[in-house]
Amino acid sequence: MGRFILLVGLLLSGCQGYHSASSASIPTNNLFDYQLQNPAGKTVSLPEAAQQLADADVIIVGELHGHQGIHRFQADLLAQLLSQPHPITLAMEQFSRDNQDAVNRYLAGKMGEDAFIKESNAWPSYRSDYRALVTLAKEADIEVIAANAPRHIVRCIAQKGGDYLQRLPANERGWVAKQLTLTDDAYKARFMANRHHGQAPSEQQFAAQTTWDDTMAESITQYLQLHPKHSVLLTVGRFHIAEGLGTAQRLQQRNAELNIALIYPVTASENQPNAPLWTLQVASLPATRIDGEPLPAFSSGDLKCISFDD
Repeated sequence: MGRFILLVGLLLSGCQGYHSASSASIPTNNLFDYQLQNPAGKTVSLPEAAQQLADADVIIVGELHGHQGIHRFQADLLAQLLSQPHPITLAMEQFSRDNQDAVNRYLAGKMGEDAFIKESNAWPSYRSDYRALVTLAKEADIEVIAANAPRHIVRCIAQKGGDYLQRLPANERGWVAKQLTLTDDAYKARFMANRHHGQAPSEQQFAAQTTWDDTMAESITQYLQLHPKHSVLLTVGRFHIAEGLGTAQRLQQRNAELNIALIYPVTASENQPNAPLWTLQVASLPATRIDGEPLPAFSSGDLKCISFDD
């Protein structure tokens, strides 16, 4: 416990220069800087934010994957929430339900980090982006919910549609939400309006997308049913909460009484979000491509989905 207190203290003290309690604009000149504004548009410090978020059942921090300022904020916020009396649990898009046991064993000190990364199928950027979060949880002895659906199942849904779930063995079916939201709602319209490599998404691809959202929403809803005095902090890609849709919408559909706070990152070159969200202002990421450069080639690997002809 002493190591945890020291770790939280270092995180909280090391960021004081970046997060003033005043409403004056704080420049985000590098990728490690950030500025948090509440839904009223007021710039707030982390202690102020934690106080204002005290009544939230679920706090969702959207992210641009790999943005160091956002990942720093996630760790800083968790450290601040851990210093509050209200119990907090961490939930992560970055781990899937089938690997919950590996997450639990690592948190319990039953395996080292190398084995944990392998057995939990951690994202390649775990050490740079998520180690601080999981280490905080480990030292504070709080749970980490492996909230997502397994990627290999989601990829098969993208090929075959939501009916693919009917082909799964019972134990694997439990790794995905019992009910997928496949109706023509605002989230589907937003997803279908996006084009990937010039192609409009298919119905199967939307089924795969909402599999993530519905599974994460169900994971958190089930946890809160068992732990009603806890709050949950979820880390997830920002598309999943844009305009208050996606995972947030699926959560509200499952429990309309939940008080959900959404923290949405915005870079210097972007407009403010339309929904009344908390806003995390961060520096723009370097350009990933220059006009005329070819797109990188992606391999689907040796993906084998259960055939409907079996």
